[in-house]
Amino acid sequence: MIKKTYSFEKNGRTNEVYTFTNAQGAQVEIFTYGARLHRILVPDKKGKLGDILVGCRRVENYYEDNPYFGATVGRYANRIGGGKFTLNGKEYTLEKNDGENTLHGGNTANFDRVVWDAKIEGDRLVLTHVSPDGAGGFPGTLTVTLTVSFSDENELVLDYQAVSDKDTLCNLTNHAYFNLGGQDTVLDHELMINSRKITPTDDSLIPHGEYMDIDGTPYSFLFPKTLGKDMFSDAPLIKLCNGFDFNYCLDRIGKGLEHFAYVYDKASGRRMDCYTTLPGVQLYTGCSTGSFTGKGKRHSYVNHCALCLETQGYPNSPNCPQYPSTVLKAGEKYHEITAYRFSVKP
Repeated sequence: MIKKTYSFEKNGRTNEVYTFTNAQGAQVEIFTYGARLHRILVPDKKGKLGDILVGCRRVENYYEDNPYFGATVGRYANRIGGGKFTLNGKEYTLEKNDGENTLHGGNTANFDRVVWDAKIEGDRLVLTHVSPDGAGGFPGTLTVTLTVSFSDENELVLDYQAVSDKDTLCNLTNHAYFNLGGQDTVLDHELMINSRKITPTDDSLIPHGEYMDIDGTPYSFLFPKTLGKDMFSDAPLIKLCNGFDFNYCLDRIGKGLEHFAYVYDKASGRRMDCYTTLPGVQLYTGCSTGSFTGKGKRHSYVNHCALCLETQGYPNSPNCPQYPSTVLKAGEKYHEITAYRFSVKP
């Protein structure tokens, strides 16, 4: 079941909050500013419901500065080096908001800072946003639809579709911050990612078309391990990022929805299995989330308070022909799915 549970006015727009409640009593709360996940309440091994998302205390607080908590990110998730790219022989200049680079779509037209339209269709929530030609420097009028569902089996599905009237770039994700047990950090969370390569970066976290084998290195999660095991490794990229903040190239079998990762918190017994149609995932371990005001009794979060698994095309792929293309041709459909299934391990 889904229903609209709350609304508020901000900057002349009505923001709507919607709540999914399934047969087990588990809930997902999402609202229209940034098509943003605010709460996911699922049971622990004792059957007690708990919120597994790190985020702002109240939905109104997301208008304040925050690191993309729970937001739908676009037009281009992750970084584009130098804030520019060339498409069909024409160079496009984007908004630089990460040093000399563009991060998560820029400053003025990024999808996390707009109010999406929403409607309930049966047991699904359909959110839409139209990004005009030239927004943030990107060509083409891009119409995006995000369809959200939450099943009685505690599976949250994010179904992204988009179409443009001009050739453009499209790379969408959700920036949910997960902490399955409610601890101060996720250092004790066990993680598996089905990947043997990452896209290595320079010091500003921009990859340049290379791949790096990670078997047997601190970067690898092919064999499950806790995040704390190598969080403070001397491996160059880990040390640079104060944790993990880079793209894993998924070992995919085909083009459909495939399992690519799981996260497990022994203390609560909660497990999250992750599925996607996309080629990559950015593992981010809240390397600089300290000082942000938190939910509940938290006065502020600390670094490594959560982990993000941002499914995506590879960062800087518009400038790296070696990587899978993120170009969306005029009139063609972008269609990608990411799903999270929550369960309990005794």
